[in-house]
Amino acid sequence: MPSPFDPVLRTYDEDRAIHGSFPLKLQLLMRAKTIVKQAIATGVPAQPVDEPYLVVPILGQSNASGAGLEAPGVTAPAPHPRVHQWPGCGRQKGRVLEAREPLLHEVPGGGVGFATTFGAQLAEETGKPVLLVPTARGDTSFYPKNGYSWDPGNTQVRVNLFRYACKQIDSALAFTGQPVTAILWHQGESDGPLTPADEYQAQFDLLIASLKVRYGPAPFILGQLSPEYMRLGPPKLAGIDAVHRDTPNRHPHTRFVPSPDGMLNGGEDPHFNAEAGREIGRRMYAAYAEMVGRPAS
Repeated sequence: MPSPFDPVLRTYDEDRAIHGSFPLKLQLLMRAKTIVKQAIATGVPAQPVDEPYLVVPILGQSNASGAGLEAPGVTAPAPHPRVHQWPGCGRQKGRVLEAREPLLHEVPGGGVGFATTFGAQLAEETGKPVLLVPTARGDTSFYPKNGYSWDPGNTQVRVNLFRYACKQIDSALAFTGQPVTAILWHQGESDGPLTPADEYQAQFDLLIASLKVRYGPAPFILGQLSPEYMRLGPPKLAGIDAVHRDTPNRHPHTRFVPSPDGMLNGGEDPHFNAEAGREIGRRMYAAYAEMVGRPAS
């Protein structure tokens, strides 16, 4: 007889008790830390550009916000001079900054992600400046967790991240006067044990459709969850991965991008490392280039 503690057999109610919202005291502590991080975040003002930006929003959770650690002895690439960010928090919110890692999302990221690599390749291949719009938040899901949700229809949470992202994108578009060029998405780890795959698909589809209505048919590029984490983490992540893989069949102008295997930070940290983030950025750009009929180097 299977063990009653087999994670495959747990109900979603049991998983939500384990993986869902923190106790209230810890939520309040997290909220206080968030306020401080948002208030003190800073950055380097960018030099003005001489032509319109290509605008690229980044949505999702921690691998989207950037959590990659550099390998010992590796020198990170310098920020691309024509890739900038429209910060999602900090003292200079509403001002164009250099796109230095970690980017300033809903809170500052914790390390290297994929967006700056995507932006650098886009700038190099097109010869145009790029404005990244960071809107991600780590450990977030469509299922309401710690006061956050990506579900566009959830009006009860303290922070609806879909609406937050739209507000940031709208302000970037108002500043630039330009449309969205592409949208980058990486999320799903937190929803694995919290949201049945059919519910996740319905909410994810609503998010994609809502973005398309609001911003037009810009390419929507989603990165795969870490293959290694899916082997070692909650078994129900397979359902989320299946939804992601099938997304191009449900929505035009979308691409699913496989992620590299065996490239996590290691130890107790399940996030992609810095080089994995850069590889995902390259793969996302290759998918974008194919979608728009542009050769990728």
